[in-house]
Parts: sequence; C-alpha cells; structure tokens
Amino acid sequence: MLIVNNLSLYYADRLILDTLSLSITPGSITCLTGKSGAGKTSLLYCIAQLKQQYTGSITYAGKDLRALSVQERSGIIGFLFQHYNLFSHLTALENCIQPLMVVKKYSHQQATKEALELLEQLELKHVAHNYPTELSGGQQQRIAIARALLLKPELLLLDEPTAALDRESKNILKKLLLDLKTQGITLVISSHDTPFVQEIADTIYILNHGKIVI
Repeated sequence: MLIVNNLSLYYADRLILDTLSLSITPGSITCLTGKSGAGKTSLLYCIAQLKQQYTGSITYAGKDLRALSVQERSGIIGFLFQHYNLFSHLTALENCIQPLMVVKKYSHQQATKEALELLEQLELKHVAHNYPTELSGGQQQRIAIARALLLKPELLLLDEPTAALDRESKNILKKLLLDLKTQGITLVISSHDTPFVQEIADTIYILNHGKIVI
C-alpha cells in the first residue's frame, strides 16, 4: 500500500501541499483532480521523489521512499511526464532501451529484445525506428509508457495523460491502463479530464490549495 501521511511542501514561501494524507490500495487506479495549481503534479513529484524537500512521510509497502536509493526506487516507481520527455535525437526504440541499459545494466542486445517484445504487445513495433517528431501524440505517449514499464514498476504515476489526446487515443490509453491494472500495477493519475477520470478511476481525490477536499 502507498501511504502519504501529513505531507506538506513549500516552494519559496508558498505552501503547495498542506498536511495532506491519503492511502492507495495496490492494484487500483486512483485519480487526482482539481484546478491548476491545486497541488496534483506536486504530489506526484513527491511520491516519485523528484521533490524531496517535504515534511511528513511517503511509504510504499512499509518502506520510506525517501530513504531508498535511486536504483531501488526505479524498481518500484514509473513516471509518465505530461510532455513525455522523450529524447528527440533518439528513435522510439532507443528511448526505450536507455533506462534498461543505464538502470538495470542490460546489454544493448538484451535491452533491445525486451523493448521490441513490449512494443509489439502495445502495437508500436512498426514505429520502433521512428523519431518522436514522426509520431502522433498518442504514439509518443505510449512509447513513454513503454519506457516506464520496461523497468517493471509496481507503481505507475501519470501526469495529465490525456491532455493532448483525441478521443481515439484516449480510448487506447484507457484500455492500456485497465490492462495494467489487471496485471496488478498500481496507477496514480493527475488529470483535469473529468469524463476520463470518471470512466477509469476506482478512487477520486479532489485537491484544492494543497488539501484534499473530497
């Protein structure tokens, strides 16, 4: 279980998260909603330990995430950034194999084999050698998700995943996320997209001024 307890975060003198507490059940889909600036992305960044200057605690399976090494966290947490953060000078396949080679120390051959197998499952093998600029928004997003999934995370965090997607791409994403849920992966999603959230979430938290209001 993921447990956030009395989490507070300041940026300069501004309170971003205010003694926020929640718990997330393994293998569920939890959505964070609220207006821009409510603290949704900041909460994801704290869970992922991309921001560590918080007070309070964040534990997963009884372990304090802040106390874990980067390599230990990478085996637990995957993160999909809002703008995907794909390297423009690398192909889709090259984007996917980099984390396997850097974090898991796989050989190029082993990383390529695993990446191509996953891209085939996601129906993306045909764009493996394309660069990000040659891909649609939905394809870029699924490549970014594939890159995160190759590290076999137990917890996948997604920041505004539907922001630039059309209806067809949203439906593909919905199916993918529900499939991941059936595999036991815990998903935490930040989103303004109320219809999408209502379709997919097991639990919805509404944030306002760094607090959970419902």
